Amino acid sequence: MLTANENTYWNNNGKHEAQARALQALIPSSGACDKPRGANRNLEKLRKAINCYYDLYNNGLCNRATQFYQVFGISSSHHKYGTRSPRFAQAMYDEVEVAMNKFVGRAAIEQNIHTKFSWFTK
Repeated sequence: MLTANENTYWNNNGKHEAQARALQALIPSSGACDKPRGANRNLEKLRKAINCYYDLYNNGLCNRATQFYQVFGISSSHHKYGTRSPRFAQAMYDEVEVAMNKFVGRAAIEQNIHTKFSWFTK
């Protein structure tokens, strides 16, 4: 696996891990969040990102490649395992971590988890 950077949410060591864990407790075990287009819009986006993130690390996007592109804006056809050099694939993983930080930050603001993310815009 191409996770040279150990500071990932996959390794339970993401940049905002404490907030991510608190938010995870608010996400239903199946289905969408309540009010996904209203009060929990960013929490729902985080839920979708987590599902895609899991598929990236666990299945190489075999199940959610299209949704991954919709959520992260990164085309998996350019980043699939073995289709490019490891350096290129690692760049994608790094880009995904940056995006996850934003998903966590926006959801944390929305859910009043922590004021540390006040520099994010909703």
